[in-house]
Amino acid sequence: MKNKQEIPAVIVADVKVFDYLKEKVGERKTRTEAYSDLLDKSLAGFISPFLRKQDYDLQPCQCHVTISDLATEWHWHRATVRSFLETLEAFGQLKRTKLAKSIVVTMPVQSGQSSAASVVQRQPDFAIQLQEVLSDWIVGKMTSADVGNICGQAVRQAMAGMTGYESRHCLDSHIDTASAHASKQEEEIRKTALGCIAHAALQRVLRKSRFDDSSPLIEFFRHDLDEEWVSFIEASKELAELILYTEACETTFDTDDDKERLKSLRKPFLSLLARTQEPAD
Repeated sequence: MKNKQEIPAVIVADVKVFDYLKEKVGERKTRTEAYSDLLDKSLAGFISPFLRKQDYDLQPCQCHVTISDLATEWHWHRATVRSFLETLEAFGQLKRTKLAKSIVVTMPVQSGQSSAASVVQRQPDFAIQLQEVLSDWIVGKMTSADVGNICGQAVRQAMAGMTGYESRHCLDSHIDTASAHASKQEEEIRKTALGCIAHAALQRVLRKSRFDDSSPLIEFFRHDLDEEWVSFIEASKELAELILYTEACETTFDTDDDKERLKSLRKPFLSLLARTQEPAD
């Protein structure tokens, strides 16, 4: 008999559960022990002794560690530690903020805060998670199918986590209210995801223009506008409208020559814009 289709599920467990599940096998920590250690460190706001002189303000549920320290403490190879953290991040169990010689680990644990406050705080982290995935798609390191599957999984996890939280904190007499509130939160999650994808799509298309010649726009600024910044700002606004809202720009130019002149600057404008996005890649 075939198994039924797998249904996404969120498991809620107290830290004490992980303490109970720990199995001591020599000095080398198991994956469960390593995960539990990250939970302990994040809840305690742990900072590696090597990093305590660095100026970094930890937020709740964060710890500041190095790969070498974790490798020594867990009796793992550093490459194994990196792979372990990457896998947990792919599962949505942590978020890494990479610094010069260290990382800040954020564990998405739930507290006793109200549902509304929790969703507001999770929303930026959810957007950051999607933006990090989409950044690889923008530069061509991931296919649309791959990144689409990951985004879909991230949305399902966000919704499952929110729904699970609602069901644990709402009384039966408030089910209808809670359901309406949950639907609103699900809509916000969808809007956040779609917005991130739309922004990434623009960046991906824009990136194709980075090798075009931007010098005509620079010459336009120097010679036609006499290096007047206010004039260039107004011209840039009209160029942006010409690119994004072609039907809205039919009557904004004094002469046909002005209109054709601006049209000729669309590619240089996009080239200059694309190059400003390169450091973010």
